[in-house]
Amino acid sequence: MKLHLQPPCIPWLTGVALVLGASSVLAENATQLARVQVDGTRQVDAQQAPDSARELSGKTLEQQGIYRLEDLQQLASGLDVATVDPYDTRLTLRGVGDGGGSEINIGMPSSVGLFLDNVYLSRPGMLSNDLLDIERVDVRSGPQGTLYGFNTTGGAIDIHSRKPTFTPEGSLRQSVGQRGYTQTQAMFSGPLSPTLAGRLNLSHTEKGGYIKNIYTGHQLGGSNQDGLRGQLLWQPEDDFSLRIIADYNKATSYPVAVLDKANTINGSVPYLNRTALVGAHVVGGGYKVNTDAENEAYVRQGGLSAEANWTLGNGYNLRSVSSFRYFGFQPNATDTLDIPLFAGSGGDVRDRVWSQDIRLDSPRGEHFDYALGATYWGENLDTFAHDYYAPGSRTTTYYGNNSNTGKAVKRWGEIDDTVFSLYAQGTWHVNDEFDITAGVRNSYEKKSGSFRRVNKNDFDSGELNQYSQLPAAMLNFSYYFLPNLQGYLALAYGEKSGGLNVSSGAAGKAGYDSLLIDPESTRGGELGFKSHWLDHRVSLDAALFWSEVRKFQTTAFDLESQSSYLINAGTMRSRGLETNLTLKPVEGLSINFNGTLLDNQYLDFKDAKCPPEVTLAPRPPNSCDMSGERVFRSPKVTYNLSSRYEWQTFGALQAFVAGRYSYRTWAYGTVDNSAFTRIPGYGLLSLSTGLGGKYGDGSWNASLWANNVTDKRYYRSLNSGDYGSAFGVVGEPRTLGMTLGYDF
Repeated sequence: MKLHLQPPCIPWLTGVALVLGASSVLAENATQLARVQVDGTRQVDAQQAPDSARELSGKTLEQQGIYRLEDLQQLASGLDVATVDPYDTRLTLRGVGDGGGSEINIGMPSSVGLFLDNVYLSRPGMLSNDLLDIERVDVRSGPQGTLYGFNTTGGAIDIHSRKPTFTPEGSLRQSVGQRGYTQTQAMFSGPLSPTLAGRLNLSHTEKGGYIKNIYTGHQLGGSNQDGLRGQLLWQPEDDFSLRIIADYNKATSYPVAVLDKANTINGSVPYLNRTALVGAHVVGGGYKVNTDAENEAYVRQGGLSAEANWTLGNGYNLRSVSSFRYFGFQPNATDTLDIPLFAGSGGDVRDRVWSQDIRLDSPRGEHFDYALGATYWGENLDTFAHDYYAPGSRTTTYYGNNSNTGKAVKRWGEIDDTVFSLYAQGTWHVNDEFDITAGVRNSYEKKSGSFRRVNKNDFDSGELNQYSQLPAAMLNFSYYFLPNLQGYLALAYGEKSGGLNVSSGAAGKAGYDSLLIDPESTRGGELGFKSHWLDHRVSLDAALFWSEVRKFQTTAFDLESQSSYLINAGTMRSRGLETNLTLKPVEGLSINFNGTLLDNQYLDFKDAKCPPEVTLAPRPPNSCDMSGERVFRSPKVTYNLSSRYEWQTFGALQAFVAGRYSYRTWAYGTVDNSAFTRIPGYGLLSLSTGLGGKYGDGSWNASLWANNVTDKRYYRSLNSGDYGSAFGVVGEPRTLGMTLGYDF
């Protein structure tokens, strides 16, 4: 008899930890099952229909040395993480995500949702600690709006930390590397009473800079952060558990962008002409800058969540997740020159988010089972953006007028957001081979806010209000052609939150109505299969995907007021092929390849922001037609190849060698598809080797590792600067290091 893909009827609400543990057992004994997902994947949620998700275990992250959100793209093809600083981090999956609006414009969320322990994080910077002590990470592409909620029309990244244990355990890790890199980790877990267990994580990470400031002699681009996460798990009965998680993080970083190029426009180089007029000495290329003041960014944040799980009568399961998070960001941004133009600038942010989710799961049925739920989510976000321009003739000369000279341009923004949604999803088991899953969700959102600017293009929006209904639906057909070959067809629709256009440019161009940005809608489909062969020595998944985003939310530019603003830009389309192959040819050796072939373009984008090569030329148009062009941050090919070989040596010692190569083709760095911000393709090679063995009641391990072995110079992001210049955040050069650990 063939078994269904879902695990046997494990009481869902005896705790996420129990499900994780049971699913791990299922994975370890996969050869006994007729149907199973391969490559260490876990069907934790019985209602999660099959798709092309990349599911990464915590063990995989540790073995690969992946501890930062931005490095997940080295394990999951199709994912792009653009990081400028802790506040400005943007996620896209298959080219769908942040539509080009800066996060400094607080009125528009991303369409890729980020979750930590079943709590929605409204911005990537809220992932306070590094990816340490993680149980698993699921990277899910395409519309996910039924189970995962609103604002997941582009996909979701779902992160789960390890839970407290009733068996004492602990670990210590110390890593050191070049340029002052050090990371210290400590974890302790165990029982506090027969019914109460705790888990404590402490971490400290420092990275020295790798960009030299010629003006001061300092090394920029480094950071340091301290993290604390504590958990309690109370399980007085087998049918009830309560998990409480609290965390706090503080971080200081020194972000810096280097000059990529001062570009030629109409036979001259306007950026170099301007800097020469004011006596600035420009340094470009390589790992160096020349600036009289330096950027700093401070983050203080934390949160508290409580997850309660009950197993009710007749096998029904009830889950409640309550949370509150705080995010505080304070930057000190400066200009890029060795003369004073502006300093002490940036956008201070204070973000508070709270949520409550309740979900009821039916028992596993012979023919039908389902989940019902309700979610309440709220946010209060305040920003104070400030640009302090220097007095004097050089400021006037550089900008070509005195509109900035000696001014303190200030902008205040506020958002109050409330969302309430209901959802339902069910699976009909037509027979042993065929399942049909359908789900619906509707979210009601009330968003209000205001924006005010003084000392430059003065503007006061007054109170803004937006009311939206955000429906979502999915339909999934799954069929087992063979016990080891599953095919599926997934169809989905979802709407993402609208936005408040907190910019004077919008009202100046199109009136009050342009301050309100409509929700964008996404419809998508995926046709794929999952398989394993030769006693699980070969696992192969592949999927064709297609998504169309209408009323695409992105950025336009107003020449008159020299400001960007949000618009609904028409339609964009994402389509392509995704594949994941795992080989285990001999004992101890594993090889994985995952890749994405992407065709992502604007079907209709007539009023787009023009690139600087157009706006700086004589008689520029007010807008450009980008219909038919590629969507920015959408490399056509991304792939990751990794391998690890483990063997026993010197008697009782365990040895390993491992390598990973991640590659992506070129992509535009900005929404205007400027040739100046075209990010060249690049590949990154990482290697590691190590030994481990028993010591006392525990085990030790030691490893040597090297990241970016070929010392490739590459950009994490590339943006337009003043007068045709382009500045980018350069990735870290080759870094050698070692890690010592002890588990007990």
